[in-house]
Amino acid sequence: MIIPAHLNFFSIEECGLYKRDSSVSKGLETNETFQLIYEWVQGKPLEDTIPWDPSNSRSGSSNCYCHDIYKCEDTEDFVLVLWKSDANSAGSIWGAQASATPGNAKVVEYTNGYKGKKVIWGRPCYYWIIPKLRSIASIKVEHSVCDSQMLQDWVSKCITNRVKHPNKKRTETDTGQVRFSFADSLDISGAKYAFRFDVRLRSLNTSSAELHGLANRVTHIVRRDTIRLQVGTDDRDGWLKFFDGIPYLPTKPMAKTRQIEVRAEAKPTVLEIKSIIEKFSKDERKRSDWNNIGFETDTGTVWVDRYRLHETVNFSQNKLTVIPASEIHAQLSKIREKLLLVIQQDENLKVAAKESIG
Repeated sequence: MIIPAHLNFFSIEECGLYKRDSSVSKGLETNETFQLIYEWVQGKPLEDTIPWDPSNSRSGSSNCYCHDIYKCEDTEDFVLVLWKSDANSAGSIWGAQASATPGNAKVVEYTNGYKGKKVIWGRPCYYWIIPKLRSIASIKVEHSVCDSQMLQDWVSKCITNRVKHPNKKRTETDTGQVRFSFADSLDISGAKYAFRFDVRLRSLNTSSAELHGLANRVTHIVRRDTIRLQVGTDDRDGWLKFFDGIPYLPTKPMAKTRQIEVRAEAKPTVLEIKSIIEKFSKDERKRSDWNNIGFETDTGTVWVDRYRLHETVNFSQNKLTVIPASEIHAQLSKIREKLLLVIQQDENLKVAAKESIG
């Protein structure tokens, strides 16, 4: 059975320890971060790989665990399979054995009358981490989900709450923020650092004919958003009340929100278009979602998600189950250079642009 997998690529904008208001990291960059996480999850049961207290999770939010992780010693790439707890979403829901260690958790399909070993109901999220290119690829197949915000939260909490930092002192502020300071001569200043991990979807590079063609045709930037209406006292801004006076736009009696669309004349450059795409694209956005950013052209409106950097890879499986991290790596490694060529070109362009400014 051939399973198509859709890859969306992210740039790692920040990964490391940073002083307040600084963009320069001091340690814990991508390779070190994922190496620490790799070592931390080894031998742990699935239920113990959540880096926060599940009883304190926000209402309605999903918990996240490490189902599997693989490291390639040659390239230093990692393949990470997270497990997003999710018992109510549409689609196949599986149960992963709570006591199994990463890579060994068998899964069962959801049934109302399940009476086997303790499982955590949810679905897998597949990620390929390429530290040398400061990049991550989400891998979306029919039975999986993608949640880049959850990935960022899980990695950040692993580093701040779980992994060991032998040469660092961990403290918490009065507001619960975690800070690190170096306990040896690596930093005699005694400064305190916060760990940051931030990713952004990559778009087509600026030499792309498609982006240049788009820049020539854009006439407006379109923003769709959802605004809250009054609750009790009508304390809305005047411009929002203006919509009430327009015929055919009455607010539904008990409506709490209104969907709006704003179009502004604009003629952005290729670099500005790329920045907008990477800032507002989402790999997990559903077609039914209203909130979005787009470009109006002479042939209609195109939305930012269309210009994400993406590829498709086929996996082969005899039965529908979670794909092991090692198998994902084996398939990706066959075409690794081809998949990463565009990213390497994009990185080269960024370096060239910085050097020209400098």
